[in-house]
Amino acid sequence: MSNVNEEVQQFMQAHGLQKIVAFSGGADESKSEVESIIYSAMARFRDKPVAILTGGTKWGVPNYASGIAKDCGLKTIGVMPERGKKYALEALDLRIVVPPVYGQSEYGDESSAFAKLADGVVMIGGSAGTAVEFWHVMKINTRIQEYLAEGKTDEAIKLVVPMKGVRGFSETVMGLAIAKAVPEAFPTTDVYTGDCAGTYLVDRLVP
Repeated sequence: MSNVNEEVQQFMQAHGLQKIVAFSGGADESKSEVESIIYSAMARFRDKPVAILTGGTKWGVPNYASGIAKDCGLKTIGVMPERGKKYALEALDLRIVVPPVYGQSEYGDESSAFAKLADGVVMIGGSAGTAVEFWHVMKINTRIQEYLAEGKTDEAIKLVVPMKGVRGFSETVMGLAIAKAVPEAFPTTDVYTGDCAGTYLVDRLVP
């Protein structure tokens, strides 16, 4: 991933960007259900030094979030497995294709890179793929939490905003034991609107 690290750093510097906000959710999410959430969240990032990260493919939340980001004048990053490369959105500003470590390419191969890139994540519905991304983020967060307590790092906890009212995996997150174990990663109350999700992340990432 060393070349990817350099590529991302150069991309962020070239565009004056400071943080990366990811939108995670299912490829089969209904546009009518999630588009307004994404748009109102994204509107909070206008004129902010924020890049938008998605799965970068032409379905569901990755598609809607990438398109709305472009409409809002925000730079987009798509991270996907080799299996998803042929379905990649053409308008991405930066495309990251993750090869398999073992065997054939599968969706999920990209999840560790997705989790490492994101400073904050808006989770909208989703199922297995969204859950994999979430658990990667939280595995990193538990290590950061431990190191912060021991004074071994100055890294920031990755923020997670699980949307309520949209069904799917994000509905369950605040009830998980890990959410109670790393409370600093989450809002203190349930979030139902994109505006609240975007405001929470902007206030903490780029005040």
